[in-house]
Amino acid sequence: MDEKELMGKEFFSWEKFSLFFDEWCEQTKSLFSVFQSKPLSKCQWASEPPRPEVVDALKYRYIMLCCKELKRREQRVQKMQNSVEEKEVSKRVSVGCPARITLKINEEKDRLVITECYLNHNHPLCPIEFASCFKKGHLIDNCCIPLIITNKMSKQFVGVHDIQYMLKHCKTQDYGVQDTLNVFNSLFTSDPGTKLKLVFVENKVIIQTVFFLTSTMKSLCQCFPLALFFDHMVSFSEEFDLYTVLCVDALGQGRECAYCLAQKGTPNLLRFTLASLLQSVPNMKYKVQCMTLGVEINELDVVKELLPNARVQICRTQVLETLFSKIKDMGTPEDENVWSLLCEAAESSTSEAYSQAVEKMEATLPEDFMKYYKEHWHPHCKMWVEFWAFEPVRNINASELIKQQKQKLLVGLNPCSTLAQCISILVTMQTPNKEVMTFNKDEVATRYHSICNPEPASLIEEELSFATYGAYNFRETKEGFVLYDGVSEFHMDHNLTSCSCSIYTSSLLPCRHLFATRLQNGKPLFDLTLLQKNKAALINIS
Repeated sequence: MDEKELMGKEFFSWEKFSLFFDEWCEQTKSLFSVFQSKPLSKCQWASEPPRPEVVDALKYRYIMLCCKELKRREQRVQKMQNSVEEKEVSKRVSVGCPARITLKINEEKDRLVITECYLNHNHPLCPIEFASCFKKGHLIDNCCIPLIITNKMSKQFVGVHDIQYMLKHCKTQDYGVQDTLNVFNSLFTSDPGTKLKLVFVENKVIIQTVFFLTSTMKSLCQCFPLALFFDHMVSFSEEFDLYTVLCVDALGQGRECAYCLAQKGTPNLLRFTLASLLQSVPNMKYKVQCMTLGVEINELDVVKELLPNARVQICRTQVLETLFSKIKDMGTPEDENVWSLLCEAAESSTSEAYSQAVEKMEATLPEDFMKYYKEHWHPHCKMWVEFWAFEPVRNINASELIKQQKQKLLVGLNPCSTLAQCISILVTMQTPNKEVMTFNKDEVATRYHSICNPEPASLIEEELSFATYGAYNFRETKEGFVLYDGVSEFHMDHNLTSCSCSIYTSSLLPCRHLFATRLQNGKPLFDLTLLQKNKAALINIS
């Protein structure tokens, strides 16, 4: 690409120019560096300034890139001018290579334009020197976090010190990256037990994938590993999708175990998420016995590889909806019998009933559809047909569980949320579901009254009424759990059967802190182990 082709070329972000310029330098074997620049963040404007997102994208109002030979020769000139032969030397020494490229923001303040381009070098270009000196991505490196840092941190679990190290080395304000790092810095401050893995695009300061789980989510994984659910939940921006791992707590509620936020089109997300989850909670590897996937998740073999004791299931309702949509796309007129036939196959209670249902479909439905069915869904019938369902989760409606989670997220997330905003909202949402928080206190109290003497039963009922007090803050420690009520901290064991508060220590009966933490972690509120240290509280049945 010559000077005429480069002149006037437009770029809608500094990143796009940097990628273009790297490729152009590799083709021409030219070494350029920043000679002069004026960042947009430091400019004062007589008229209306550019929008913040434009400042974030373009970075510069003006920037000149010059051949590296210019700086080298200037340095030589400076040294020689300091010698005795200053005047004669300054006449003889060349100023340096004149090759340069200049970009400026346009009048509309929405793009960078090449306004000056001189590509004739006054020295031979050396491919050997280029190979040893060229650093891909150095222009992006100069405007945010050094690439050597992000490349090193990528695909690794990071802690608060790593986040603060990256923030410390931010050279300019890149709100997308900085805001995200600031959110995680705050999360680590409030919840040191958080597990976080970041993946950066190679040789770019761009976050591609984020995996994280809070200490509460980790506790849920440890308490309820029997059955997990994984699906794509929402697209919260034009760039990112959100995937979630769910479990079912003792109250029958779907609870978040881990989040994966990824740029659209990122491959192998189930493998990445499961591997990261098992690295975070290694003792659940052999405890998971069933993994239910959304219909769009294609990595079926990954589950068996990473979770050797788990059966793979596909969300049955999603399969039915996919099949019904497919047959309509093939031009089949809408007919109630079509849906009935599909349901009959999906809800078969024996293998013989399933075979008979497939025969009915073959006799009724178009040949093209049955070909599609036998290629894509019949080979996996044991993963979605009722008869082969995993018995312990047979009564759990996976579709409804995932649907409720999606609705919850759609209410909480703005479709135009940034990555930082989405993560911040997800962290805020890490409290028990509304259905859990509005549990039936009377029902639980009645069960305690049925087995306890009146006085201890009344005390337990009173403590239950404080279980949903909104100011509680929870965190997990090596010894168990800590609850902060705005005044004091109360320590509980891992099994959530004892507490350091005066109510528990004086009565040996479950207190508000135990009930609140059990709610937070999805554990049952009516539990006889809560009374094991005060059996005198139980009614003596002669």
